[in-house]
Amino acid sequence: MVEKRVRRRIGTIERIRALDSSLKSRALRVRSRSFAVVQATIAAGTSYWVATHLFGHQQAFFAPIAAIIILGLSGGAGRLKRAVEMSLGCTAGVGIGDVIIAQIGPGTWQITVAVALSLLAASFISKSPLVTNQIAIGSILIATIMPPGTAAGYERPVDAFIGGVVAILTFAIIPSSPLSSGRREVTTILGIASSVLHDVGEALPTLNAEAIDNALKAVRGTQTNINALLDAAKSARENTTISPLLWSWRRRVRSLERMLNPVDNMIRNSRVLARRALVLCEDGDSVSREQIALIGELADVALTLSELYEKHSDLSEAQEIPEVVKRLRQMGARAGTEVAGNRPLSAMALLAQTRSIIVDMLQVCGMRRESAVAVLAPTSATPAYPPEVWKENS
Repeated sequence: MVEKRVRRRIGTIERIRALDSSLKSRALRVRSRSFAVVQATIAAGTSYWVATHLFGHQQAFFAPIAAIIILGLSGGAGRLKRAVEMSLGCTAGVGIGDVIIAQIGPGTWQITVAVALSLLAASFISKSPLVTNQIAIGSILIATIMPPGTAAGYERPVDAFIGGVVAILTFAIIPSSPLSSGRREVTTILGIASSVLHDVGEALPTLNAEAIDNALKAVRGTQTNINALLDAAKSARENTTISPLLWSWRRRVRSLERMLNPVDNMIRNSRVLARRALVLCEDGDSVSREQIALIGELADVALTLSELYEKHSDLSEAQEIPEVVKRLRQMGARAGTEVAGNRPLSAMALLAQTRSIIVDMLQVCGMRRESAVAVLAPTSATPAYPPEVWKENS
């Protein structure tokens, strides 16, 4: 009886924790979208007022619809493109719908025919899903609530244009932070890389294949973060293009864009390293202590970079970066073939990935790839980039 009560109590606690976690995530989602909600609200109300009071449109419902679609509560790049596509789709949709419905009349089968012909025409005009949808919607509106030749049908493209202009002006006058989402994704990716490298370094001495497999599962799910980072960078560039208030942020946005490839490469190389470490453990092979130490140091550097980027919108502003670069240089000088010795192929593959991650991290710190590669201890008699020799006191 006591055991059953304990189990019920544990189950209740777990449900409360799950509910609490769910409520927190929902609250965080609301807070993260609050600024976009303000933008969309202002744009919707303003566009409707402009269409009805300044242009005299009686059915100006599409102005606020266009404004909300163009702004997009999820943000992202392409607002200018969406504005053009929305106007093009509206104009083409009304025109095509007016011609078709004027010939065959309104009705159920007529809507079917009109939508089919509109979609075919949309496929010819543009490959954009937004244009295609708007052309189809235009035909449906003409066939139902906006008969051919009525003023409401011709007002719809104007309303779409009004909504687009108001949305862009709203975004330019009330811009969101161009780097917030990008910084969050970079910080997350660097943190995941640090965790994976740490787990691999901890598991290698005991050949703990299960721990490395868990780390590998964690790093495999980072493609979503990479995609979000790419989208954030595009959005940041567009933000600083549209809004004059953000023109001073362009240098920082370029810094974010510069980090895209090395951050992407670093997480991919960490994934390959973890996969090769799993093979090594399953084979029962071993690596040197120095090799394990290098992986552990990389984990620590990745965590340091994650923390620094969380504090600074541009890593060049961080006073700690020179010390991080010096540390990576010293690691590169130590990562020669002698580290792996005469051990199996998996050990050599681990060393190769370790060297690649050192180069990636140096690029994250702002170094050019050529200079970063030159930091590594040479493994060829004719290296593409002359090596740099770094001592502990350099």
